[in-house]
Amino acid sequence: MARPDRLVYEIVKQECAERGISMGQYVADVLAAHVGHPELVRELGKEVLPLAM
Repeated sequence: MARPDRLVYEIVKQECAERGISMGQYVADVLAAHVGHPELVRELGKEVLPLAM
């Protein structure tokens, strides 16, 4: 298994924390979009509705 550079890892880790998703799901979604299967993306691109107006 390949490991990303530490800088890339830290950016992805922060992105996952902000989105509230696991790193595995984030990577799976990015890969699905990258290979041309956006219908398999589960979490990325979901709009979040505000809790209070």
